[in-house]
Amino acid sequence: MEEKKTAITLKKLAIASLIGEGEFCTTTKSPVLKVPFDRKKAFYLAELIKENNLINLYLEIDLKKGQFSLHSHPILEELRNQWYAKNKKVFSMVLDPGLLSLQAIIIGVNMFGTRKLESISIPTTTDKDHLKALSYCIGQHINVPVLPTTNQIKITNVPKFILNSLNEIPAIHSAELVNFLTEKEKKKIIEGALM
Repeated sequence: MEEKKTAITLKKLAIASLIGEGEFCTTTKSPVLKVPFDRKKAFYLAELIKENNLINLYLEIDLKKGQFSLHSHPILEELRNQWYAKNKKVFSMVLDPGLLSLQAIIIGVNMFGTRKLESISIPTTTDKDHLKALSYCIGQHINVPVLPTTNQIKITNVPKFILNSLNEIPAIHSAELVNFLTEKEKKKIIEGALM
């Protein structure tokens, strides 16, 4: 049971990383997913690891480089085959929102997203010709428009996105996600709830 929980979380973290700037090493025979991350997100990552027993088994963290690596799990081979074609990160050759999950998307937002004026922006290394498909599939899960731009995925209507997601995800993700709301948006949501 514990191993299954670990595998599910590892898959979600790997998909979240691939949505962002995570890349599989092309020089290793077994799949190793290297993922740059902002050190400010280290606490969230540590909580995710602790809650799901990921440390040491399948994950290495290098805080100096601001990078973690996922390795040594069969699910990574499956994801590498899905996400890559001819050494390009393409997400998938099939337009299927079922290849993603809401929790994987939320982990991606929490780990790699940056709040902009009207959106949350996630940097990505997904091939530009396939970015529209990835954005569409993300939008199907979060029920707000998602725009593909140059090396970025932009999630619009941030308050609606967050409100739609909060009841569908565990507290560890919700607590981090609400940090993307501005003070004005928080106030508006609270006032709306009290009316």
